[in-house]
Parts: sequence; structure tokens; C-alpha cells
Amino acid sequence: MNKPFVRNLFAAAVFSSSAISAQATFTISLNFSGLDATQQSYFTAAKSFWESTISGYQAGISLTGFTINANGLIIDGVGGILGSAGPTSATTQAGFFLTTAGAMDFDLADINALIGAGSFTDVIKHEMAHVMGFGTLWTQNNVYVNGSGKFTGGAALAQFKTEFLGQGAATYVPVELGGGGGTANGHWNEVDGGGANTGIVDAQGRDFRNELMTGWLNAPTFTSKTTIASFQDIGYNISLVPEVNAFLMALAACPLVLMAAVRRRRQEKRA
Repeated sequence: MNKPFVRNLFAAAVFSSSAISAQATFTISLNFSGLDATQQSYFTAAKSFWESTISGYQAGISLTGFTINANGLIIDGVGGILGSAGPTSATTQAGFFLTTAGAMDFDLADINALIGAGSFTDVIKHEMAHVMGFGTLWTQNNVYVNGSGKFTGGAALAQFKTEFLGQGAATYVPVELGGGGGTANGHWNEVDGGGANTGIVDAQGRDFRNELMTGWLNAPTFTSKTTIASFQDIGYNISLVPEVNAFLMALAACPLVLMAAVRRRRQEKRA
């Protein structure tokens, strides 16, 4: 199924400058609207994943997490835009640009199909990562130059060089430049459209194409240490315990288009 997943990103910068020690807490609070109890449970599972992966913030940051407004609404019907997500406000502390609130909107016409395909939790995890700053706050945190295709954050690069075979001499983690607005410059690179393997594989034989934070969702999905480490590059403390996936399932490609930069109302969004 080829469904664009567009993300909104409005980032209102609120500047503050406190100098405190590292925070060993990270909590995502969820406010729901238009989603039933069953649908909400998938958001709770995604929240639990990120709360177990992010252990807090780096020294000098006073935040302990943020709130996401998760909404189920009618967007454009079955098979169109799956939803949108991104930071709605941000702050600068200890030299990092950090999310302080976010929003996620999902098309009610598509949710049941995603649940039936077993992909809804992964879609939410992907979008939550964008709210946290993956792809949306890279340039503000000086780990990515827009249009370069090169993520240069040291923590993610160190993991990429050891996690994926043959990448020991890499000088950056490759970033997607295809797919147009909403996909380019905000995801790890893969073959445009996610329709073929990249040839970059980990020790378990998992191709980069199936990584959670590429621009197109291919099942079964896995979350790499590279992705987890990238959050260390933008202000978080991390627990490097990547997801263990049963990679024996049939691959079901489901394109996912999201992303942005800062401020856009996306459908394009952001700037």
C-alpha cells in the first residue's frame, strides 16, 4: 500500500538557559481526542518503547519530557494521507534545540487497516521520533546541513560504522534526498519509494530499507542502534537496547511520507 504520511511541524522557539545536571527521566504524556480505547493502546505501546529507550536529557537540560496531543480525525479518506505529526513548540537549553510539545493527527479512515497489517505501532513510533526531533530538529542542532544527505552526529555515526557491515570507513549516516517534501532531508536513505534493498545490512542480515526511520515503511521493521544513538546527538541520554524483531514475517511495503523542518503547516509545511 502506498500511502503518504505527511507530518506537520510548527516549531515555536522558546529560549531558556538553565544549567542543571543531567536529567535521568524522560516521560511522554499523551492527550487523546477522537481515538477509542483500542486505538489509544497502540500509542501507549509506542510511548513505552521510547520511554525505555530514552533515559533522560544531557547535563544542563531541565526538561523531563513533553506532551503530545494525539488526534483521530478525518483527513482525506482511505489510502491518502495517513496523518501528520511534529513538534509544536521547542526550547533551547545547554546548546540543544529541544521539543517541549508536539501533535500527531491520524486519519481515522486508515487506522483499522494499519492495525490489521500489524503496522500501526511502528507508524506511531516513527512519528513520535519526529516529534522528539528526528529529522525535524537536525539542522537546529548542527548535525545535518539541509540538502547534503549527510547526518554527521558523532554518536549515530559511531554506531552506524560498527552496526552495519562494511561501513567502517563511513564519514556520515546517509540521509534521504528523494521522495519530495515531507520525505527528503528527514529520514535515513533508501531506494526511493522503499521498493528495493539498499545493500546496507546489519549482522542479522536486516537491510537498512526496513529500519524504522527511513521514509517508507517496510515490514517487518527494526529500530537500529544508529537511530537510537542519533537522539544522543540532539540532547537526549539513551539506553542502547535496540528492538529485537522477528524478521521471519513477509515483507509488506507500506510507503510512509513524513517529515519537515521547522514551522510549516505541512501538507508541505515547515521551513
